[in-house]
Amino acid sequence: MKAAIFDLDGTLVDSAPDIALAINRLLADRDVPAQDVSFIERFIGEGARTLVLKLYAALGVDAANLDADVARYLAYYRANPVENSRLYADAGPALATLHAAGIRLGVCTNKQQELAEIVLDRLGLLPLISVVVGADTTPYTKPDPRPLLHTVAALGVGPDETVFVGDTGIDRDCAAAAGIRCRIVDWGTGRDVAVADGMRLTRFADLLPGPAGAT
Repeated sequence: MKAAIFDLDGTLVDSAPDIALAINRLLADRDVPAQDVSFIERFIGEGARTLVLKLYAALGVDAANLDADVARYLAYYRANPVENSRLYADAGPALATLHAAGIRLGVCTNKQQELAEIVLDRLGLLPLISVVVGADTTPYTKPDPRPLLHTVAALGVGPDETVFVGDTGIDRDCAAAAGIRCRIVDWGTGRDVAVADGMRLTRFADLLPGPAGAT
């Protein structure tokens, strides 16, 4: 393994509380009652537009002004992107150790690149990440494999030298389409994703080469 690429929301960062805060501000604008974080979390992972669209469908909210509502949600989220967000598991020390060992690190997310970089920066991970690919970095989003392959190419490695870590079936399917090894985290929505033996990741330190890890 020469590179490790990570999904962001639900994988490296528990960002659902801050996403829910912004979504509930949007819902208040529409005179819709606030929703629990656990409910909103079900719709996270396919980008802002799909998040709002699927949430509206589940709540029976008119999506006629979807583009304006997505822009409003993003403005609310951008104002407070890490008020309650936190890193999952041992992300901080494990990624620092991977970086020190010469493993190239990237992030491939369906969050907008600028917002992803803000979140990574405020949580102290951005200096360790060589490449951040977001929903607006390429014309495509996961599960299309091209954003992930773009990340691999930008890191200067090959797909067979890379592992991709995610928390959803979208991440699993994206990695499979790209021909890249995948590990699904054992927390949050990751627990509900069906994976083959050896694909489950219980801590980021298991990515470390040699005796310290399993990869």
